[in-house]
Amino acid sequence: MKRNTVRVLGGIGLALALAMSACGTTSTGNNSGSGSSGGDKCEGKFGFFGALSGSNASIILPSRDGARLAVEQFKQKNPDCKVEMVEFDSEGDGGKAAPFAAKVATDQTFLAVLGGGFSGETRQTKKTFDEAGVVMVSASATATDLTTKDQAKVFHRVVGYDDVQGEAAGRYLKDVAKAQKVFVVDDGTTYGAPLGDRVKETLGSLVIGSDKVQEKQTDFAATVSKVKGAAPDAVFYAGYAAEAGPFLKQLRSAGVTATFVGGDGLYGADFPVAAGDQAEGAVVTCPCLPADKAKGTFAADFKTKFGTDPGAYSAEGFDAANVILDAFKAGKTTRKDVLDFVNAYDKEGITKQIKFDEKGDIEKDKVVIWTYKIVGGALVADAEIPKAAG
Repeated sequence: MKRNTVRVLGGIGLALALAMSACGTTSTGNNSGSGSSGGDKCEGKFGFFGALSGSNASIILPSRDGARLAVEQFKQKNPDCKVEMVEFDSEGDGGKAAPFAAKVATDQTFLAVLGGGFSGETRQTKKTFDEAGVVMVSASATATDLTTKDQAKVFHRVVGYDDVQGEAAGRYLKDVAKAQKVFVVDDGTTYGAPLGDRVKETLGSLVIGSDKVQEKQTDFAATVSKVKGAAPDAVFYAGYAAEAGPFLKQLRSAGVTATFVGGDGLYGADFPVAAGDQAEGAVVTCPCLPADKAKGTFAADFKTKFGTDPGAYSAEGFDAANVILDAFKAGKTTRKDVLDFVNAYDKEGITKQIKFDEKGDIEKDKVVIWTYKIVGGALVADAEIPKAAG
């Protein structure tokens, strides 16, 4: 069995190399990596930034694995093309991501970055990448302001942003869940607060109360008391799994039976684990396509490779990696040329047509928002939230 190495950097130093195995020829996706090199020279190195460990890693690891699969298949189809993905474990922490960004920015052998995984670390590192001209293609950073405020010319993402997700979540609560009284809680982060605000804006008078918690909080008694007193029929949580799990457990222990809905920060195995049996029936919204809806044989290829079904943003990770790999295949060997290539990219991915607007976003009408329900301790795709009329 031929093995290709993927380096993983954790903490501040270089960790031992991880091996990724080549499991034979596959036929995933749009075949964008098939055939011989499209340029005179086919090679390149890019970084992957995200939480590869920690309490929210399950949101990022599937997209990392999707990217690994894309790299492996690309190498199989282009054996003479030397490409490398180097992984950086930020733990989802902007402070830990910053020195990694500085390393990549000053190392001219890096031509691109797949990431960041979370919005906070993306916000903290995109200026560094912008100044160095290193293109970013994120599979999961959804905060609206990443493309509407302090815009970086290098940042792109293959997913919808939180204004779109928040509006869709609000419509789900109103039109599908038929909620008449909604309590909105956010974690005060630059991801959770705007998402919660967009849900409240969409629901209007249906919101009967709101409150803020914070990251690393474990005792939610004060917020639970406010929710119980308001007696809502639905609770929306905008934040991450590490806090959402114990918050939901404490809600249920207090006798609050309201429908529990959260944003994509809860998408991953960490949330049902943290909430235990109380997670059953909870709903998670995500601007990510269920892997079995992806084009080609992606879901089967992923399971063959990793022994498990694809998870959060797996297919988006595959698409994002292929944007970068296509640049290498086209013979783009400078940061500027790779950036120009990505800016002009217009190709069908396995999740959607990948084409970026002037801000780096996917066209709004190409974005899909799905709901996922916790069933038997696992996230199961439920239904696509219909787009707003008009």
